[in-house]
Amino acid sequence: MADEFDIIDLVFAAAEKANTGLIGYKDNSATGEKNNHYTVRTTGMETKDFVNKAPVVNVNVFIKKFDNGMTNRAAMREARRKLTTSFKSISHPNGMYFKAKVVWAEPLGEAKTGFDCTNIRLEILIDQ
Repeated sequence: MADEFDIIDLVFAAAEKANTGLIGYKDNSATGEKNNHYTVRTTGMETKDFVNKAPVVNVNVFIKKFDNGMTNRAAMREARRKLTTSFKSISHPNGMYFKAKVVWAEPLGEAKTGFDCTNIRLEILIDQ
């Protein structure tokens, strides 16, 4: 049976396959990170008799703003498109029920100083 750590690993692997050129982190980014990057994290696992559900898997994409404070829309657009496309076909072990759906991809503004952030939220279902 997969747990939230396995789910993060599967989503992270799909993000890496997207070839965004961004640095990827599980859970949190490194303190003082200055480059474009993304994080993959979950809020935990909801366990039922027949289906386990990771209520939310968040992929936060951080793109550095230009020196004049303007948004780097081209870099954010490219990263978001590549990631959401990759999340439509997440690889998982044979025999494992796994269903992933992008619930939304919305800008969060400046969640981290000097960066624009977009949150890509996934809903993941697995069985026991």
